Amino acid sequence: MKISQLVRCTAMLLIAILLGNNFSFAAKPVDPARIKEKVLARGVGQGVRVTTADKTETKGVIVNIGDQAFTVKPKGAAEAQEFQYAQVTGIHKDKMGTGTKVIIVVAIAAVAIGITAIVIDHEVSDGLKNITLCPNNECT
Repeated sequence: MKISQLVRCTAMLLIAILLGNNFSFAAKPVDPARIKEKVLARGVGQGVRVTTADKTETKGVIVNIGDQAFTVKPKGAAEAQEFQYAQVTGIHKDKMGTGTKVIIVVAIAAVAIGITAIVIDHEVSDGLKNITLCPNNECT
């Protein structure tokens, strides 16, 4: 397989994957009770990233949990922000976990090794075509 064919096939595969992701990440209705459970599971004093229905994100620390809303103090802000459970579409940990970081690094290394192997294989196979075992027909 030539490099140009490999690039073309890879591009088509990436296009299909990326188009498929758009459909899987469509907005889904979120249950306020489920959001409240997640907030309670995190607890007061924990760092969170809150995503609201209007697609804004706030990173901060939970300072108060109530029946209808919870309060987050954003990093570097003087005042805390109150969020109604019904307006929140997602609540996540503030930072990426160590396991996620390790997976990302391993995946990047695997892709780099794979690309390097393909390029080396291509260069070696092209180089072997030019080698002659018997130069000037001296072999008998």
